[in-house]
Amino acid sequence: METLQILVLSIIQGLTEFLPISSSAHLIITSSLFGWKDQSITLDIFAHGGSLFAVIIYFRSELAEALKIYNFSSIDSFLNKLLIASIPIFIVGFFMREFITENLRNLNVIAISTILFGILLWIADKKSKSEFSQDSVSAKDAFFIGLAQCLALIPGTSRSAVTIICALFLSYSRTAASKFAFMLAIPTLGVIFLFELTNLSLINSPESWRNIFLITFLSFISSYLCISLFLRLIEKIGFTPFVLYRLFLGSLLFLV
Repeated sequence: METLQILVLSIIQGLTEFLPISSSAHLIITSSLFGWKDQSITLDIFAHGGSLFAVIIYFRSELAEALKIYNFSSIDSFLNKLLIASIPIFIVGFFMREFITENLRNLNVIAISTILFGILLWIADKKSKSEFSQDSVSAKDAFFIGLAQCLALIPGTSRSAVTIICALFLSYSRTAASKFAFMLAIPTLGVIFLFELTNLSLINSPESWRNIFLITFLSFISSYLCISLFLRLIEKIGFTPFVLYRLFLGSLLFLV
């Protein structure tokens, strides 16, 4: 794989993994526009690994505090809530992965889901009462947010978008919804990363260690910057810019 392709795809992965605009959609669209072959499974795994490392490093203080007071038997422990929210997508993803890969990875599906969930994001943002903070996420709400996350298996939906939409409808603030969505990426991406890594033969991989390091590093940097800027600005700008972008992108895909 050429350096330019690695550079572009890793930065897109990092930026779009946490923005409510769908990373899978943008990776598919970018490769189609440039006539690039799909990146190898090796680079795809380590691109997501870079995003995983970024969210862990960014929320290291919150995670350290959660670990310090962690109680395995308490459903109110924040880490247990993250695990509860992760269970649905592990189950649905396990049984539906092959069907989704074979039937839903096309531009028509991406266009429809891009527009549909853009509209839902706008409605959720306008209807949210912003009553609750991240600290008040209940186990029940965590489970409902986890159920919503299953929709992210559909290309063009966006994992962060569907979890934020659900949290907004449950009356969490923009920042609280975004933080929980981002931190929910840790168990989700973590399990996917470790599972794929165990099935990966780096010895027989066509990718060089240089390419692996480059895509991991660039994905990490772009993901970290994206999280930082997004959380600083979201209460000021709201989700309307992302809604408009999704509507524009979905409409453009239909025209193309």
